[in-house]
Amino acid sequence: MKFRKKLAAFLTGTVFALTALASTVFASPDQGEIDWEKGVVRATGLGAGKSTEKRVGLARAQALRAARMDAERNLAEQIEGVQVTADSSMRDLELEYDIVKTHVEAIIKNMRVVGEPKFYEDGTCEVTLEMPLFGSSNSVAEAAFIPFKNEMKEPFPQPSNTGVTMTETTALSAGTVVASAVSGSKHTGLIVNCTGLGLKPVMSPVIKNNSGQPIYGYKNLNYDRVIAYGMADYTRNVNDQTRAGNNPLVVMAVAVENHDAYPVITISDADAVLIANQVDGFLDNTAVVFVR
Repeated sequence: MKFRKKLAAFLTGTVFALTALASTVFASPDQGEIDWEKGVVRATGLGAGKSTEKRVGLARAQALRAARMDAERNLAEQIEGVQVTADSSMRDLELEYDIVKTHVEAIIKNMRVVGEPKFYEDGTCEVTLEMPLFGSSNSVAEAAFIPFKNEMKEPFPQPSNTGVTMTETTALSAGTVVASAVSGSKHTGLIVNCTGLGLKPVMSPVIKNNSGQPIYGYKNLNYDRVIAYGMADYTRNVNDQTRAGNNPLVVMAVAVENHDAYPVITISDADAVLIANQVDGFLDNTAVVFVR
């Protein structure tokens, strides 16, 4: 609440002071969404020009500025709801770290308009703004991962059984067979099939084996790469994925943990993933896809 008041005061007092006096901003706090499959946060805003304004061009400009102001407020609401880890959202980080709040305020000023503004006969205007979850410039991740920037990078764990190999193809669904994990073939990525388990997307997922050991997390990865590309893609249709390449290693999740945000795979599958990664480096490249 403190952050929202501060952000509203900032926008009203600086960028949109004149607009607030000459136009109407409609309250539309639910006009937004977090699209994990496309990797964006978006919000829509509505506004109208001053009702006594007779000049059409000026009234439209006022309505446009008011709509953008509304969209920015709605986008700030959506950003607060982005889940960063299983236990923390952007709202939690903003409350704990002033620097996160400062970065959120800064990137909100650089949002891009999606498509053309819509003007209606009643004088109102509608605009949609969109911000990427990940990216090296003006993304949610720039702010979200600030608290973790100086944490020491940890190597991937060693497999518990170095003699493990996988030689069978894994079917994601009936009639859909995706990439075998045959020793000696180069794997381009990892697909973890979590279908039916209720996996919930987060910006910083962790893959665990079923003894509770994490085998993949942000601490194992290059910080700048996590900001730019994220740690994984989420999809409901494996045939649409490109991140894991055309010869991915495919494993089946046996459960999800930590508020249903972290996939769990068997120890033998985890060992196979770690062994294959030592050769092909797909985890280092964040070539990971979760099928929901």
